[in-house]
Amino acid sequence: MLLSEAISSTTGYLLLKLADLANTRMEQALLPFRLRGRDLRVLTFVHDGEPSQRDLCRQTGLDRTTMVAVIDDLERNGYVRRDRSPSDRRKQFISITTDGRTVLSEALQAVRRTEDDFLAPLPKDERRQLHQQLSLLYAAHDPGCRTDETPEPGLLPGSGAGVAGTRQSEASPSG
Repeated sequence: MLLSEAISSTTGYLLLKLADLANTRMEQALLPFRLRGRDLRVLTFVHDGEPSQRDLCRQTGLDRTTMVAVIDDLERNGYVRRDRSPSDRRKQFISITTDGRTVLSEALQAVRRTEDDFLAPLPKDERRQLHQQLSLLYAAHDPGCRTDETPEPGLLPGSGAGVAGTRQSEASPSG
């Protein structure tokens, strides 16, 4: 086996390459909406409340400089607006506009279609299983993980809990 085949056969390499391919397709799907992936991520958090720019940085993992650029773009497109805090003029709250709600709904539909096309080689039950497994891995390696499949902390690997949520010692015949 060639050394290049050895590296390209690792799970990490496959995950990276698939992430690149999926990201490229998602970015293309978002172009008609004048959005990028990071814009969509911020817009979803703004939709769920009226966070400050600092809150958005914490929630999305984007740095302050990038966040300012993202909010500037979203505001320029008419998707969000900035409002100063009445109690602290340094603080700005970001709120979604009617156009922002509309474009968010349409963009999320486009992303779902793109994801369905991307995962089309897998049967539906395997897609669901892949999603569950990726969510489990994400939760195991990032304490801030929030997905629709985020397991209870006690069910993560290394927590002493088994797959069904029973403690390993309880599940063993000698325990």
